[in-house]
Amino acid sequence: MATLLSARQAAAFQMGKGDSRNLVGPSTGAQHITLNYSVFQPGEEFPQHFHDGSADIFVVLEGGVSVRQGDVYTPIHEGQFAYVPSPEVHGTVNTTDSEATLISFQAPPDQALYRGERDPSQTGETPRPPENHQTQVRIDRLDSGNVSPGGKTKGWAPASPATGTAEMKLDYFELGEGGQVESPASPDKESVWFVWSGEVSIAAGGESLQAARHEGAFIPPGEAQTVRNLSATTARLIRCQAV
Repeated sequence: MATLLSARQAAAFQMGKGDSRNLVGPSTGAQHITLNYSVFQPGEEFPQHFHDGSADIFVVLEGGVSVRQGDVYTPIHEGQFAYVPSPEVHGTVNTTDSEATLISFQAPPDQALYRGERDPSQTGETPRPPENHQTQVRIDRLDSGNVSPGGKTKGWAPASPATGTAEMKLDYFELGEGGQVESPASPDKESVWFVWSGEVSIAAGGESLQAARHEGAFIPPGEAQTVRNLSATTARLIRCQAV
C-alpha cells in the first residue's frame, strides 16, 4: 500500500549542521531505498563521510551547495543532482548566501548513517579522499538527456543503469494541466515519488493519495502507479526506484 510522505512531519536525524529528516528508510519499513530531506543555512555542512556498499543521489531543490571531497568543492545548483557511488568520500556545504534545500536517495540503505556512525562529531574522525584522487561523482541536470514525448507530460531519465547508475533509476516529470504519468509495478523493488512543486494525486495498490509541494509517496514492490496533476499549474515530480 502506498504511504504518504511529508518533509514537515518526518523524523529528524543528526549529521553535522542543518535540518536533516528521514522520510523513507529502515525505520519506516523500507528495505531497498531511502529518502532524506535537508535544509542548510549559509555555512552549514553535512560532513564528509562514505558508505561501504551504498550509492547516493542528491538533488538541489532550492539554492545551491558545494559537494566537498577533501579540499575540493564542486558547486551544484537548483535543478541539478549528484550521483555518488560507493565508497566515494563526500559531503555537502552551503557555500552560498541563501538557504539551500535538498533531497537525497540512497540504495541500498546504510543504517549506520541514522545511528550516527557516519557523523565525525560522534566518531572523532573525518574521512578524506586519498591523494591524487580522481572523483567518480557525476553532476548533471534533472532535465538532461532526451525528453519523452507526450503533450501535457514531459519526462526525463537522467540517471539509470544505462547511464552508469547501477543501484537506482532517477526520473523527472513535468505535468501540465490534466497531465498524468503511469508507471508499471516493480516486482521486487521499492520506489519513491516526491513533489517538487504543484499538487498531484498518486494512485497505487488500490489507494489514492493527494500530495502537494515537498510531499510524496513511498511505493512498495508489486504496485503500479498513476500520478495525475490536480491543478492548473505545472507539477514537477521526482521519482527514484531501486533496481
